[in-house]
Amino acid sequence: MVERIIHLFRARGVAGVIRAIQLRLQKLLAGRTKSFLACESQFIGKTGLEIGGPSQVFARNGIFPVYPIARVIDNCNFCDITVWEGEIKQGQSFQFDRKKPKGRQYIAEATVMGCIASGTYGFVLSSHVLEHTANPILALSEWMRLLKNQGILVLLLPQKDKTFDHRRPVTTMEHLIADYNVGMPESDLTHMPEILALHDLERDPEAGDIASFQKRSMCNIDNRCLHHHVFDSVLALQLMDYMGMRVLSIEEILPFHILIVARKEGSVKPKLPQLSESSISAL
Repeated sequence: MVERIIHLFRARGVAGVIRAIQLRLQKLLAGRTKSFLACESQFIGKTGLEIGGPSQVFARNGIFPVYPIARVIDNCNFCDITVWEGEIKQGQSFQFDRKKPKGRQYIAEATVMGCIASGTYGFVLSSHVLEHTANPILALSEWMRLLKNQGILVLLLPQKDKTFDHRRPVTTMEHLIADYNVGMPESDLTHMPEILALHDLERDPEAGDIASFQKRSMCNIDNRCLHHHVFDSVLALQLMDYMGMRVLSIEEILPFHILIVARKEGSVKPKLPQLSESSISAL
């Protein structure tokens, strides 16, 4: 155990060690979720895509262990080097499970994945990614595009009262719609004043002191560490309804997860307005 901690520290620093401890705690606090037990058959032998990751929650010992039962899982990440995964190589390099063949790794924005054809996947996984996007509705509309009809979305979000966002107000659905309408780009920093004033650094030790946190936040387009938006279960349900997704289950799970499993219904279309040409060019 000591050797593993030393290895993690050398490879990923203090943040990597803290993350490993959080994941270990997560394993101790939560077993497989009711949602997974109810819909496990939806993933057996299917091909899926994960946005971000790989994520411990989807691994063999995770709370929603899709990795070992899927046929193959591809991945999309925003950059070839990230705070969470380190260096990423595009191509057939996504190692989601040691007993499975590697999936394809894409490097692309979660909101613009034109490199992948519509209706490609039976399921899409996302663990703690959507809060890091400046335009969640645009991201979800893209993820839905990639799903087959009746395809499944598994979405984990941070329950704000259990995280460093607990002082911040929950984002409104109207705010998310407004961000979509103006074509909010990922370079957006309009939430910075609120974040700097209300972010609880005592619950986020890897962010450092306020000066370090502010410096990192100003470079968010490179690191994507900011939580642009703040979620609770009510907002999560409103968002799924707005997108035309049928919610199969929703759970709040220790230590800080909101877990949603939703289905893309072929006969239902999201309530998306049209983006203007100027909005599209800003993305």
